[in-house]
This record gives sequence, C-alpha cells and structure tokens, in this order.
Amino acid sequence: MADEWYEGASFKRTSTFRFGDCDPDKNATLYAIMKLLSEIACDDYEGRGLGHAVLQKRSQAMLVSRLALEIERMPVYGERVIAATWERMTKGPYFYREFEIKKENGQLLVSGSSLWMLVDPETREILRPEKLVGGNRQMDLRKSNCPDCARLKRREGLAVLGERPAYWSDLDANGHVTNAVYGRIATDFLPAEFYAKKLRDFCVNFNMEVRPDDTLRILGAPTENGFFEQGVTEGDTHYVCEFGFENASVDN
Repeated sequence: MADEWYEGASFKRTSTFRFGDCDPDKNATLYAIMKLLSEIACDDYEGRGLGHAVLQKRSQAMLVSRLALEIERMPVYGERVIAATWERMTKGPYFYREFEIKKENGQLLVSGSSLWMLVDPETREILRPEKLVGGNRQMDLRKSNCPDCARLKRREGLAVLGERPAYWSDLDANGHVTNAVYGRIATDFLPAEFYAKKLRDFCVNFNMEVRPDDTLRILGAPTENGFFEQGVTEGDTHYVCEFGFENASVDN
C-alpha cells in the first residue's frame, strides 16, 4: 500500500506514532493528532494543485478557523494508522473539512470536523470560497462521526492559569504559531488531575494568530464535562477551547 493516495474525494496517508508523538502513558498527544490532521489537509490541497506556493502567488492562504475532535481512543506508541481527510462542502465563508484516523483493520479511533477560510495574508481579508479557483478539487458530502465545532465565546471570571510566550519553535512558515501548537499549550495548562482521564472530545476556535512577540495569558475553569480554556493578550482573544473527558468531575 502506498504511503499516501486518493480514494474518491478522500486523501489518505499511513502514519505511525513515534515515541516523541506520545505522552508518558504512550498515548498519542493532542498535539500529535492535530499536527497529523493539519498535514494531511495541506497535503490534500497540494496534491490537487492548490498548495502553499500556488496560493501565495495569488495573495491567498488557507487558514483553519475551528476544529473539533471525537475520540474513541487515542492511537498508541508504534501503532500504524490510516489518516483520511476530505472537503465536505462550502457554506458562507467556510470550507467544511472532515477527518478520520483508523487502524489498518478499519477500526475508527479519531474523527474530526473543521472549518477553514481563504484569506488574503497581507490584508487579512476573508475571501469567498469561489475565489479558490483551479486545481482538482472534489467534495464528498459524507459527514464524519464528529459534530461540527461550535462557536465558543470568550468567558469572564475565569481563573488565571499562567502565561505562555510564543517561542521561535512554535512558529510556522507564515511567521505565527501553527495551529497544532495550540493543542500543546492548552494541554500544558490543564490542571494535573485531568491527565489521568480519558479525553473524549475537544473543540477549539482559532480566533487570532499568535505572533513571535506575543505572550498569552491562559485562563480557564472546570466544566460539567471537562475543562474550558482561553488564551488572551491585551484586548484580544487568540484561542478558545473546551475539553471533554470521561468521568470529568474534579474536586475543587
């Protein structure tokens, strides 16, 4: 089997979770999952003739706006999986993109749903989907098992969990913190009691990019099903996310 291939409208890629992709319990980290999904989405556009270099010449870029994950179980160290993605539809300014991570025997491990936007990277103008022309795009109306990611609103009265500067190693080729790193930051600021719990679902809204000179103030609070968190700077909310865990209640 090839390492990557197209199957109808779906782009698929085999992947093995290495030691550095996993936590001390040898489960894949949220960062590793988000990084894999981001990579296959970009590879799909690249394979269809709409990669970064092509869009850059048009003063265009694709940015993820929201991501939701539904987790049956995390892949584990050494496990070989097939990750798949497909564009489901466009609506308003959004490109709806679905994800699945399965074992080679077809067992579903993780499903995901995301919203992407086409923007002018210089002016930050949001462009309509019909501006993404050319290439060999295909759509599949099939919905993954993951619900669409809701719009999460900034909350007041949250506890201050700490501060997190943007490090050089967090940045991507666009010069801002890459989306998977938000999963790492959010996980790092969870109360320690949650690390022993099974992550069931996760939803994140990417509201504003974090640049090299930014230091995030991380705020959060337990919820009925998990934990709510947001990263802010003076006057701006950069990300808002919510974790759902099995047996989520924590002694306060």
